[in-house]
Amino acid sequence: MTESLERSIQCTLCDSTYTPVFEPEEDATGYGISCSSCYRWINITVGDSVRVALRIVLNLEGEALALAIETYLAKCFCGQAFAHDSGQRCEACLRKIKKETAQSDSQVRTEFKCIWDIPTMKEALEGKMFEFILDQMDSERENLNQLVERYEADEIDPGTYMEKLEELRFRESREIAVIKTWAMLAGPELAFRAADEHAITERYGSRVLVSIAMGLEMGYGLSVLGTLTKEEKNLDGPARKEISTFLRKIGNGF
Repeated sequence: MTESLERSIQCTLCDSTYTPVFEPEEDATGYGISCSSCYRWINITVGDSVRVALRIVLNLEGEALALAIETYLAKCFCGQAFAHDSGQRCEACLRKIKKETAQSDSQVRTEFKCIWDIPTMKEALEGKMFEFILDQMDSERENLNQLVERYEADEIDPGTYMEKLEELRFRESREIAVIKTWAMLAGPELAFRAADEHAITERYGSRVLVSIAMGLEMGYGLSVLGTLTKEEKNLDGPARKEISTFLRKIGNGF
């Protein structure tokens, strides 16, 4: 991740000059990264859990964040890497390649394939992600239960409560993104056990179990419903009750 992204590239196919996109435009929900060889591409959303985790755990922005994303993306189905410069091919040429290839490439891929290179990420980032989670848990910042208790005790007014609630939701949404990413790296055999052992559920509430299941879905294609149904028997008390309610709602199409 010590390289830099070229801001002006000459297309190898048509000799035109183009500027690669390496982050979402303002107000955009995401951006695409194309394979460096074929016509396939993937969409990286602004709220992608891995993107958020890389940004806050490694403290990356802009070009540095783009290079990290590029480093940890899995290879394309064709075996080549996804790259922000699209393999030095401009958007117009990529459209032509896609149109020409689509006429002869009738193969439909249905197997699950995670867009992230889990082994590479696991080796480099699992420890850092988990350390970040534990650091947040050790901080003395107010959690949701404490905030609600203060409000119900009339220690803060409704306006202050709503302001602090919004701040807490924003902070925890970023922390949950890290938890999802860490769960993907820890894998289905360890993620729930580690969350229980290190009181992650106690800190964030049983709703974090859904986030862990979503991380496993992101990494391994395991359905959230199936994962939580399997995990439910290992829970007790309020956590089991909350997950059971969640599963019933999913089963009823909610």
